[in-house]
Amino acid sequence: MSVSQAFLSTPPSHLKNPPSSYRQPSVDLLGGLNALQEGIQNGIFPNEYEFEAALQALLYATHDAHIELFAGALAVFSFGSAYEIVSLSIDGIQIPKVYLVDDFVSSNSFTDYIPSAIASINGVDTVTYLTDFASNNSYGTLEPHADWNQLMLSAAQDIQGFASVFNGGATFYPGDTITFTLENGTQINDTFLGVYYSQGNTGPLETGGDFYNFFVLGFYPDSFDPDLIDDNTVNITASAASSAAPSSAPSSTSAAAAASSSVASSSATCTESWGSAAYPDCPDVAQPDLGAEDGGVVSGYFLNDTGISVLSIPSFDEYNNTLNTFSSTVAEFITRSRAANLNKLVIDLQSNAGGQPLLAIDTFKRFFPNIDPFGGSRLRAHYAADVIGQTTTTYFQSLNSTSDGFIDLISSEWVATERIDANTSRTFDSWAEFFGPQEYNGDKFTTTQRYNLSNELFVEAAVGDIVDGFVVYGYGNNTAPPNAAPPYAAEDIIILSDALCDSACALFMEMMHHEAGVRVVVAGGKPSLGPMQAPSGSRGALIYNTYQLDSDITFTQTVLQDQGSPNATFLPNRTTALEVYVTFASINLRDEVRRGETIPLQFAYEAADCRIFYTPQTVYNYTALWQYAADAIWTNSTLCVAGSTGFATADTNQTDFIGPSNFSSPGTITVENITAHLNASSDNQLEDVKISSVPFQTPCSVTADCLTGQVCALTTSCGISVPAKQCLSTCEPEGLHCGPNGATCRFDVPFCSTSGTDCSILPGSGVCPLVSCGPQSGKARAGTTPAKIKPKKLVRRI
Repeated sequence: MSVSQAFLSTPPSHLKNPPSSYRQPSVDLLGGLNALQEGIQNGIFPNEYEFEAALQALLYATHDAHIELFAGALAVFSFGSAYEIVSLSIDGIQIPKVYLVDDFVSSNSFTDYIPSAIASINGVDTVTYLTDFASNNSYGTLEPHADWNQLMLSAAQDIQGFASVFNGGATFYPGDTITFTLENGTQINDTFLGVYYSQGNTGPLETGGDFYNFFVLGFYPDSFDPDLIDDNTVNITASAASSAAPSSAPSSTSAAAAASSSVASSSATCTESWGSAAYPDCPDVAQPDLGAEDGGVVSGYFLNDTGISVLSIPSFDEYNNTLNTFSSTVAEFITRSRAANLNKLVIDLQSNAGGQPLLAIDTFKRFFPNIDPFGGSRLRAHYAADVIGQTTTTYFQSLNSTSDGFIDLISSEWVATERIDANTSRTFDSWAEFFGPQEYNGDKFTTTQRYNLSNELFVEAAVGDIVDGFVVYGYGNNTAPPNAAPPYAAEDIIILSDALCDSACALFMEMMHHEAGVRVVVAGGKPSLGPMQAPSGSRGALIYNTYQLDSDITFTQTVLQDQGSPNATFLPNRTTALEVYVTFASINLRDEVRRGETIPLQFAYEAADCRIFYTPQTVYNYTALWQYAADAIWTNSTLCVAGSTGFATADTNQTDFIGPSNFSSPGTITVENITAHLNASSDNQLEDVKISSVPFQTPCSVTADCLTGQVCALTTSCGISVPAKQCLSTCEPEGLHCGPNGATCRFDVPFCSTSGTDCSILPGSGVCPLVSCGPQSGKARAGTTPAKIKPKKLVRRI
């Protein structure tokens, strides 16, 4: 973690002391990590779950979706209610209430009857309960309105196969049961469900120790070898069990999903279709192989009766040949919509989690070929980055331009000479010229860079498409016609968002809104009046996973070793030092800044031009939603939520680092807040259902061999009858519950303080023994998997 935090470009100083425009609590990330380390040494965590939950809560407090960690026990499960919920305003003007989706569907979108709203959940007022639930479990968004939207029904998430946070995407254990009390007095009692993320063949995990070894430390059981499936009886049994579920097993799908499946079956004549009740049966324009699992994501719809066309882009996450089909579909949509004399355009970006930034720029250039977008970003400047960058850039400059190594490195984050200096509009001459550093607000940064879009080889390498030759429209050999004009005027375009717009999506919205002047309509948010931001996902320029970072470090060390450089050991080997199995981890490597600005866009207040509430008629009928958003901008401004207009800054060409004057400070999150509930002397119900770590024996000779807060003790821990010297945590008073698996504080254990042979009992001093230990044996699991995990919808009651 210490290696990764050094490369983090979401500035820790800004997180600790953000401008007033920032709508989430401040957090001292680096201080918090140090506090967690002290907590480990002081033994404040009674089990593995509590430590992992505290670490994850600290990372969530950064509210940056680029900062992710899927590791240990928390990577195994997520949690949720079997009942989906939706937040609706009866008429678009009144404050929304929260309803069960089952009731919303059975009422035929409130046309047959008006169902009863949810008055309370688990005895707590609905808004209070869900606000707290969202605050704890929603991740990576920049204000509570967006946190709230993560809990709710969303067709844009449904078509991508993702669950809402409330319906299966909650990270932290919410308790055993949930009780909904409706306004009419009806009570619905149910259990929270757990979603298990299959790890493939795990071998027989029969004890807590097996679970800890596999999921936390990355070791298979002794009896299992994943390489011997064909001749290992245990493995064969495990493999058969994992594939034995009958295809005809009954399942309980959500009401919305059931409705969409019926639509899919009735629209077989469509060449391409989302098969969702929320979307029109047949798009007028669609990317080939439309569907989240098939690669196509772009679809277009013509609302001929009102002269409006709609371009739906739920993702920019495309690769290989789908990059070009994405781009060509957008071009086809523009050509056909203009030919049909549809003079207004809605671009729907709901639940767009980003993807390829260069594809976002390509899409922007289709609409505004006359604008060269800025797209400025920068790295955090520190010693390790300087060593990697200096080494990699120098090595790259020594290569022949036709060599494989040149192609492999041309788009590397550590090759400065293929990036454009935002100050001079020419490529950097050296790493030193790029590195700077520049100091702002106590942090050091590199010089602001821009993408070198005219370098076709750079672009192809950056998107990983050397074979098909993707080139951003308007650059290189894919230039726009001379003096090409925008197909639509900016005032004739609106962007529709639910605020859940990250990374490349945020870049696209930044270019469209701030540089071209397109207006933004945002939907949903908490049941309150006033403005709402969009985008509210991560506005960082680049997510970078630790798999990539490890590779960069290894490459640098190899080059330096070959050169006999004393800097070859500039960083420790993280892959061998790490003792927890990491499924996926990432950081924000580059933050995005506007021309002439020094504060990252992550901390700006980016209000939409108009906010609308979802209604029973629009939440799962996107034709109606698109028309409603269009009417709010072009024909009936009273559809905008009261007090939500007049806060956008696109027409002022300024960045808002102040925020609305009537907003109160969101406060501060500290590790003390996160761990305040811990009490090593208690054995409450919540601890009983949490995962207890099975610690390993740490041998020692004297106390100096152990961590702070531990002593070297001669004991018969872990069920071993022969006393052995182990590092154990100190504790008091005698008999206190001090650790997992029922461990209690013992005062009869000899301490080996200064001599390897002289161990004696110290009156009034105790240690916490290891009741059970996990053997560090068995075959290690494969290394870090560079693939993100997103929760799927709960479709079966378990």
